[in-house]
Amino acid sequence: MPLKGIPASVTPELLYALARAGHGDKIVIADANFPSSTIAATSPTCREPISITGRTTAQVLQDVLTLLPLDQYMAHPLQVMDRVDSDKQRNLHVPAYAALAAAAGMDVNSLQYVERFQFYSEAKDAFVVIRTDDSSLYANAIVYKGVIS
Repeated sequence: MPLKGIPASVTPELLYALARAGHGDKIVIADANFPSSTIAATSPTCREPISITGRTTAQVLQDVLTLLPLDQYMAHPLQVMDRVDSDKQRNLHVPAYAALAAAAGMDVNSLQYVERFQFYSEAKDAFVVIRTDDSSLYANAIVYKGVIS
């Protein structure tokens, strides 16, 4: 049974991880194609991803942000995986970008786009990796936890 005020998608395991995370800790919210298990295995804190089903990456982001703020001391506390060059050349439209920005209350133009392999590298020291079953392309985000006052 869900708790009052806690989004139903926030499992007990995820709630515990978010509560333990400190200011500036990285939270990766990834789509179904992201190598979540491989990335989580390299993290010194999480070792395995937390799976959330039936919600998009943007929906999980929105749920997480009901419980914690973005890092207000960073220029880009929300980062997304950028399209690879071939997808840019063919002007691939990525609806996940607008959905992620909206979930964070941001404009899509204010997102920081991180090159694919740099994104993987940045994700390797995440405090927690959340794997969704979202099949949208490029529906991957890194969130930095802010200060709760």
